[in-house]
Amino acid sequence: MAESVYDIAVVGGGASGMMAAVEAARAGARVVLLEAQQRAGRKLLASGNGRCNLTNRLLTAQNYHGDAGTAAHVWERWTPELVIREFRRFGLLCRELEEGRVYPYSLQASTVQKLLLRLLENTGAELRCGFLAENITRKEKGFTIASPSERLRAQRVIIAAGGKAAPQLGGGESGYELARALGHTVTPLFPALVQLAVPRARVKALKGARALAAASLLVDGRVRKTVRGEVLFAEAALSGICIFELSRVYGALSEQEQKNACVRLDLMPEYEIGDIKQLLKGARGTAFHGAEAAEGLLNRLIAQELARRVLPKQQGTTEQELNPRQLSQLAAAVKQFDFPVTGTLGWEHAQVTAGGIPLAEIDENTMESRCCPGVYFTGEILNIDGDCGGFNLHWAWSTGIIAGRAAALKNREDVCTESQK
Repeated sequence: MAESVYDIAVVGGGASGMMAAVEAARAGARVVLLEAQQRAGRKLLASGNGRCNLTNRLLTAQNYHGDAGTAAHVWERWTPELVIREFRRFGLLCRELEEGRVYPYSLQASTVQKLLLRLLENTGAELRCGFLAENITRKEKGFTIASPSERLRAQRVIIAAGGKAAPQLGGGESGYELARALGHTVTPLFPALVQLAVPRARVKALKGARALAAASLLVDGRVRKTVRGEVLFAEAALSGICIFELSRVYGALSEQEQKNACVRLDLMPEYEIGDIKQLLKGARGTAFHGAEAAEGLLNRLIAQELARRVLPKQQGTTEQELNPRQLSQLAAAVKQFDFPVTGTLGWEHAQVTAGGIPLAEIDENTMESRCCPGVYFTGEILNIDGDCGGFNLHWAWSTGIIAGRAAALKNREDVCTESQK
């Protein structure tokens, strides 16, 4: 079995892997990018609803989870402004939209994928798709990377194999297996930024409805986190960015805590219960009154479901005015629209993986392994995950840049050392 020889092999052709390969090649290293799928950057195409949310100008440590404290140095070195400037140098114009979110000006993820593929080509980096790295072995000088059908050698290896999220787009456990074989540990993994499953009977009549709300995750009646945003009601789940962020909190709960978790929606967070009661009372004599009183305030499907939950069955089919007690109950239901959580929709629907290689095992200045010198890690495989809004891609770009440049610099230093002998 013939072995090709490279300065740096990058395992994983996602966002961080492509960036690491580009930066290492730009620095003069002979680079090969190994991607198990038949196409690099597939997951990138699905990011930001196909628009590719590159970064977020409002980035803070509070937007990250896992080993966020250790990772702060990375964000200090590579701020959103510097990442945007780097893309501009590559020829990509960006634009900032709501809540600090930054996208390519074209609003097309395919533009970013094409840019990175073109940069790989222009810098001389070799792209090998269909190469599943099954084993990485340390040799006297460098490493051997083996697939089921071939192997190659490299002085250094950057592992950017991603996480378990979205297996249909290439997510899996191969990167973690490689890391463990090289002496690393992996914290417990769970899907994050994913829909929360709820009893089908509780949302059946609401399928397709949307509502702006303050969504809270409660455990044993106590609020763990509240996020405002749009909630989408699906077949047997709640969705929307605010729900995705609550899913990260839910996934970190103990098994017992998860059994006692529920999502509470405040459908009118700008109003107190007394104000809502007066609004409902004021519906008398209007087009919406009786059991339909909430339809002048809320999405029709949601208003009807609230009436079914709170009012007597016969009340929902009559125009009888609501009595004070019913008005109070309906107003309270608007503020406390509860759904028991039964789980998440799992890895296939998750946008990111929570958990991974602890940053204590990584030199955050270079992203080099402390357990196996010569190996570097980037992106989702590490124990860092961000909120929605470009934070996860920012982590991918910044760690990819740092690792690619650091590995190439170390390669040049080795060459200089060898030449002086």
